[in-house]
Order: sequence, then C-alpha cells, then structure tokens
Amino acid sequence: MQITAAQIDDLKTDRKDIMPPLPMVFRLVPILFYGAIAFTLIVGSSAFWNARVATQRRDAIREKIAAVKSEISQTKSSRATLEARIREATDLENWVLASMPLQPLVVGIVRSMAPNSSIVELNLERDADSDKQLEQTLDVIRKMHYREFSPTQTRVRGDLDYKASLLWQNPFSKGQTPEERAKQAVEP
Repeated sequence: MQITAAQIDDLKTDRKDIMPPLPMVFRLVPILFYGAIAFTLIVGSSAFWNARVATQRRDAIREKIAAVKSEISQTKSSRATLEARIREATDLENWVLASMPLQPLVVGIVRSMAPNSSIVELNLERDADSDKQLEQTLDVIRKMHYREFSPTQTRVRGDLDYKASLLWQNPFSKGQTPEERAKQAVEP
C-alpha cells in the first residue's frame, strides 16, 4: 500500500508558529560580528605596525645614546689631555715668573764676563790676573737692584773663590738699604 503525498498532507495538523520571527535588531548581530572581526583585524595590524615602528625607534635611540656616550668619553679624554697640558703650561709659567727677577741678573753677569772667564753653577771662576772682573760683575749685580749678603773671598790653589748670597731690593720702595742707613748715621 502506497500513500500518496496528498494523503500525507492530510495527516499533518495545522500548527501555529512556535516562535515569532526574529526582530530586526537581531538581524544586526551577524553584521556586528563580521564588523568586530574586521575591526580586530584593522586594530591588530595597526598595533603590530606601531610595535614594529616603536622597536625601530627604540633601536635608533639606543644607537644615538651609544654614539653620544662614545663622544662624551672622547671629550673627557681630550679634556684630560688638555688639562694635563694646561698644568704643564702653568708650571712652566710659574717657573718663568719665579725666575724673572734673576733673568736680568744672569744676563748682566754673562755680559760682564771676560773672554777667559766662565760660569759654572753660578760660581765665578776668573783669571787670577784680573781683579777688575769681580768688581765689574758686582757693579752689574748692584745695578740690577741686588746686594750681596755675607760675602766671603778666599784663595784656593791660586784661584779666587768669592761667595755671596744675593738679596733683591725693590727699587720702587722708599725703604733704605743698610748702607744708606749707615751713611746717615755717620753724617750729622
């Protein structure tokens, strides 16, 4: 026995819809789902791109920092070298300034020396026949505003040995030398 399709339709009872159709708002759910996926892809790729750019910037900044640090160390080493040269120059300047009062004295002594005389450690060795040499040298020393203090003169193996400490007198001071005071004391 065969049942025809028309008969089957007769067996079904008419039913009311179990659920009403979806409201329009729920039709937006798939659209929002696909929009969220698209938004996530766009924001994710943007975040990935920004992370890559930030990494490149960080590496560039680290390279700049390393370059600046090396430049700082080079500057410090050149500064240390320059300061050492400044110290040397300052020491030389101090030595020249300290020896300035003696320079004209030494030049005067050297120029007053006779051809047969020589200077050794500022000791005077002279020809025994010439007594004028000592007086000439002492005159030059006095003109340079130095005076002898505690001079001693001895003969050693026929040579004259003259030793004296030299004291510088300021020519611009109003003070009197001991010789001038002695002259004033003798003169009434």
